[in-house]
Amino acid sequence: MISRCFLASGAVVAATGDAGSLQTVKNVLLIIFLAIGAVWLFVDIRRNLTATYGGAAAPLPAPLPATAAPVACAAPAASAVDERPSPEVLAVLAAAVHCTMGANSRIVAISGVDDDTQSWAAEGRRAIYATRKVR
Repeated sequence: MISRCFLASGAVVAATGDAGSLQTVKNVLLIIFLAIGAVWLFVDIRRNLTATYGGAAAPLPAPLPATAAPVACAAPAASAVDERPSPEVLAVLAAAVHCTMGANSRIVAISGVDDDTQSWAAEGRRAIYATRKVR
């Protein structure tokens, strides 16, 4: 049924116009589609380059005032009894998050990587999930 419709429409087009005007329409459509494809390609390349290498240059940070006290190079490490990081380390982490993630970001929690309670809980969850059937 569909092939008959296409044959009938082709016969109507061929009957209403000569071959030269149909070829001109094909050429115009080809040029239009090629132009749209080229613009799409350039926009996509620009978007990929901007995403890869960044857009405009980042603004330079404001210089520190001359009266500011120098910051110590090495912050004292947290003791084994007190597992909370020092205020200096918290300030450095907050500054790093602010610089990389933006002004609307916040730190929700800070924990050590050697936290035994979390690793045991994760192992328990893994063991429970291993006993269940995969659907």
